[in-house]
Amino acid sequence: MSNVIDRLFEDVNAQLPPDSNNNVPQWPNLPEGEQDKADDLNGDNEEEIFTYDDYETSIEVSSRMGNRREIFEPSSEDSEIIEGGIRAKGFEAIAFYKSKRMIDSLPCKGKWGIFYIKQGLDKLAWDISRSYPGYGDPRELAHQFLFEHEHYHFQSDIQVLMFEALLKKHLYLPLRRALRNRKSYFVEEALANRRAYEWAKKQSVGLREFAHDFMSLQPNAYSRFEEPKQVLSGEWLASAVDLMPPYSSPRVDIISWVGTIPKDLLRPALCPEYVIYPQKLSSWIDPAWVPPPVTTITESPKVIKKLQDPKESMLAKKWATTKPRLIEDRFSNGLGFKPWPKEGPNIYSVKLDAGFRAHLENLGSGHWAAIKIGNHKEMGHG
Repeated sequence: MSNVIDRLFEDVNAQLPPDSNNNVPQWPNLPEGEQDKADDLNGDNEEEIFTYDDYETSIEVSSRMGNRREIFEPSSEDSEIIEGGIRAKGFEAIAFYKSKRMIDSLPCKGKWGIFYIKQGLDKLAWDISRSYPGYGDPRELAHQFLFEHEHYHFQSDIQVLMFEALLKKHLYLPLRRALRNRKSYFVEEALANRRAYEWAKKQSVGLREFAHDFMSLQPNAYSRFEEPKQVLSGEWLASAVDLMPPYSSPRVDIISWVGTIPKDLLRPALCPEYVIYPQKLSSWIDPAWVPPPVTTITESPKVIKKLQDPKESMLAKKWATTKPRLIEDRFSNGLGFKPWPKEGPNIYSVKLDAGFRAHLENLGSGHWAAIKIGNHKEMGHG
């Protein structure tokens, strides 16, 4: 049965000229990022896909059988793939939005809306339950956290549809073609992360900290969620309306238009939600990148000298606490262990606390060297 969103897409598309796969804005070369799911999946329709309501029902049935919404620890293999995916692809490693415009394309041909990867939902719920117990149902918190991000993409889709109706030309699909393999550079991801972060801040201090750490791990535009909203919105308009590449000069003249979507179009029920049960997780987080293991860490002469300075005794204590945590579990919440390509392909960054970080060089076979340590400004983290 069609709803107001279905009819809106049909009405606007009827006003637009035919679209062509060759309709792509010509941009200068940008670094390539994550692979496009639609191009990489085979046998997509063999996956089990349920509506989110059906997924919730299955959990409730299990609860009545004695496992009251129990949260199970994910396998180490799934955890490593998911952790690597978040660092390489951002939110889209475990959930993604697919426009109704692309309903006849893979993945999930014949469906549109918000899609959650089951292992991603489970992993997020486990992390919340382990790190911040007592803040509420971890499953629902994980779902709502992902929903806030992905529903922002839905809202942006509707906003662009309104621009298309006004300008009488295709904007959404040409932009997505230009962003193929570059989606993590698109500022819409920063705005979507900002929306999820604002939601988390309203829940509790713990969820705010969790959201901040989770988003700070993500690449490129995803990690820009704390930049001023007007700056991000202006850059988004330059891409969404003028089809300009990422980091273009912002459209400041129409910033007030962002978010001016009729509230009756934003009811959650109007955007379908699904849960995908992958037969093989790496087929969805592809290529499956896993952060290297950490078994030993040595300090460079420069770092040793700094840590031995009596004025840096507090920093030395912070490092002495962080180092064994990193060796024990490099994915431990709050460490923010992630690549730092600004200083080289084998350089990673780890968080000591809210104000200090260390940079490590991967020497291979689990061996690392701490090569730089200091406050965020010294380390180039702003």
